[in-house]
Order: sequence, then C-alpha cells, then structure tokens
Amino acid sequence: MEVNVFLDEFRPFRRGEIALARKLRESPAFLHPRRIDLLRYALRLAQLSSGGDQPDDLVDRIGSFRLRLLQMLSPVLPTDPERIDPEPLDRRIPKVARLVEQARAAIARAGVIAEPRLDAILAEKRLAIVLGGAAGSGYVFLGALESLEKMGIRPDYLVGCSVGSILAVIRARTRDFDLEKLFADVQRIRERGVFRAPDPNPRYGLPGALRIDLRQALGDLFAAPRGGQRSLAEMELAVDVLATGLGPGALAGSREAYARMVDADLHGVGDLAELKRSTLVRVVGALVSLAMSRRVVTPLLLGSDPATAQLAALDAAGFSSAIPALFQCDIPADDAQSAAILDRIFEERRFVGLVDGALSSLVPARYAWEALEAGRLGSRSYLLLALDAMAETGGVNTPLVPLLRTISATADRDRAFWDLHLNFRNAPPFLDLFPTEARLRRAARSGAREFAETAELLRTILAPLPPWKELAPHARS
Repeated sequence: MEVNVFLDEFRPFRRGEIALARKLRESPAFLHPRRIDLLRYALRLAQLSSGGDQPDDLVDRIGSFRLRLLQMLSPVLPTDPERIDPEPLDRRIPKVARLVEQARAAIARAGVIAEPRLDAILAEKRLAIVLGGAAGSGYVFLGALESLEKMGIRPDYLVGCSVGSILAVIRARTRDFDLEKLFADVQRIRERGVFRAPDPNPRYGLPGALRIDLRQALGDLFAAPRGGQRSLAEMELAVDVLATGLGPGALAGSREAYARMVDADLHGVGDLAELKRSTLVRVVGALVSLAMSRRVVTPLLLGSDPATAQLAALDAAGFSSAIPALFQCDIPADDAQSAAILDRIFEERRFVGLVDGALSSLVPARYAWEALEAGRLGSRSYLLLALDAMAETGGVNTPLVPLLRTISATADRDRAFWDLHLNFRNAPPFLDLFPTEARLRRAARSGAREFAETAELLRTILAPLPPWKELAPHARS
C-alpha cells in the first residue's frame, strides 16, 4: 500500500477505533454493547487492505465504503474521546450498518474472500509490538510483556531494534512467556559473557572494540533439533529485527578507525559506564555523523523476507545491537548458509558493514507496518504498539545527549505508523547493558506500572467481535 493512501484512507479509522476504546474505558455503558461492537466491526473493516494472499486487494474494491464511512463518522467520532457524544453517534449506527452490508456484498461479488472468513479475520485483531532501541533502558519493556501475559494477551509479531532485538528474539523463542525464565536468560548473558576479543577484519560487521557473540551465552537455548542454531523463521512467535546497512561513503575514515576510538578504554561490558568523557565525545560524534547520513544508511529488516528469515536469530539480534566503534558482530566462519545470504545482500546493496538498527530507526514502526501490509501475519487486521524507552536523556546519559537526540528524532518518521505508543519515563540507565538481577527486576516492576493504562486499553481494543449476522439486528433504530 502506498503511504499516502494509508495516511488518507486508512489511518483515520485506526485513530477512530482507539478513540472509541478510550471512551469505553471512561464510560463502559455509553452505548448498547452490541451497537458498540457494530461500530467496531465497521471500523475494522475500513482498516482492512486485503482479505487474501494478495496485498491491497481491498484498497480500491471498497474505497467508496471507506470514503462514505469517513464522511459519516468524522463529525460524531472525534479522536478526542472526551468530545464523543453518544446520542448523535448512536443515531448514525443504522446508516453505518447499511454501508457495511454494501461493502460485504461487494467483497462477496468479487470473490475476494468468503463471508465466514471475513468475519473470522475481523473477529480477532492481531497484536504487533515494536521494541525500540534503547540499550540498557530497554529492560523496562519486560514489565509490559509480563503484563500482557497476565492478561492472556500474546503478541503475534515482534519487531526489535538494538537491545530491543535481543529481548524480541528471547521472547519469540517460546509462545509462553515466563518472566523468571527471561530473567535467567539475561543473567546467562551477564554471567557467561557475551563479548570477546574483536576480529580485526570482520566479514560483515564493522570493526569495534568488542565482539558481541550472543551464541556464547544463549546458543544452547536456541539450538535447532537438526543441529546448528534456530533461525528467525523457526521462532515460535513471528519476529523480525532491524539492522542498518552502511553503503559506500558512510564512513568518514577507515573501517579500522572505529575500533581504535575506544579500544584502549573498553575491555568488557563493565567498562562502558566508566568510559572517559573524551572517549564518549569521539564515539558520539562518529555515531551522529552516521545517523545523519541518510543517503548511505539503509534499514534492513532481517526476517521479513524468505532469505534473511533463515539467518540465526541470535546472529540477527547481534547485528541489530552492534553499536559502531563499541561492538562488532559477525557470523561464525563455518556458517556457509548465512554467508551466502549476506554475500548476496552485500553485493546487491554495496554494503561495507552491518550495524545497529537504531541508526536507521529508533522505533521501527514503519518497517513493521510495511511487513504487516505485505502479509507477514497473513491477516491485515492488527494493532501496532510501539514501546520506547528514550524519553529521558539526563543523568548518567548526559555525555550521550547529542546521539540520543539524533536517533530519537528518527521516531518522528515512524509516528504515523504506530497505533499506540508508550514512552517509558522511568527507564534504567542507557549504558547498563546487562544489569544485575535486582536492577532487572526493578526495571520490570517500573515498566509494568507505566504500562498498566495501556494494557487496559489494549484489552478493550483487542476484544473479539461476533460475526456480522449477530450484529446486524442491533442496527435498527
């Protein structure tokens, strides 16, 4: 779907559905429950771009339905829930129902999708979650994931960036979520170590002071039955991770110069918080320059296509977390399958390195949206939730402020594509990459508290809908 079509024809209904849900949270009985469900059905149908395998097969086919529904609901369903007046909204429900009937008939005549299948798609709205890049601050997301599990809400699709990608693949490894096990997984990283001596000439990563190797700490948890490592495609939940490809001209100096910026000061993850201010200034300057080089920085959503979906999940998350100058990532020398995939990408796109996804987008909602509209989940009935932990840049993160502000600005390009966005205000320090268990638990508790209101809103938005034949009789005046 073209972006302008989404913004003009689809997004208003996504905003309208959220406004209706917020109104329901404030006033659960402001309309008859079945008439509310009828409105929700109409709003979900208007958001549906495709009912089958082909993208966009409903964009033009029910375009008149969306236009007439927008004209009908705009005056009575504002995006501010406090301005929703139930009486005029209720009076429009019979006309809304007639529009839905006409749209369903048009879809049936075209043979795009059978009516029972259409009802099934609209009944269950899928949940997609973007875990933004936030380094150590991202552990606050654990509280949100635990809250969803307690409510019986399981994400259908996860997109991670930077440290968010590590949390995403750990969460996607099993369908069931157990916070205690996830704590244990993170502690494995801390205790076993995820960093080792860098390779002076990595094949696909950029040279850095330390090499990030997630297989070293978590490889046995991600072992595939056939041998080797489980790929992104083999995760039990759908998951993709954002990395950044550097094109020709992206680097101001040699590749090796990035490693030399901090190699004398950084020997392990514990040294991060103790880096000299002058060292941080050098690194921040280089990273800001990279982040602003839009013409030579290419986002790459690993997992969203059949080829990159075969990459080992831990390696993909490692590339997504490889902060230039600090960390490098590469695949094992004997991984011929991954090498073939990356060789093709590097040749086609003329990449000189693959690094942290946050340089492309801190909260990659647009890339998640593109994957969803391309059929990543099969259903195009979904809600896109973006989690962000970069609200605060003071305190221990002060030397990093220019970088944090630069990469935080990338979220402006993604704002139009998320449905809900939560910017956590009480996140852990940015440089505390692998915290102690006590700090990890504190971050999760804080995240759960901040997420509570959003969790309740999600419960309302994602509530299932009955089939149309059960709703239509309630349209009568």
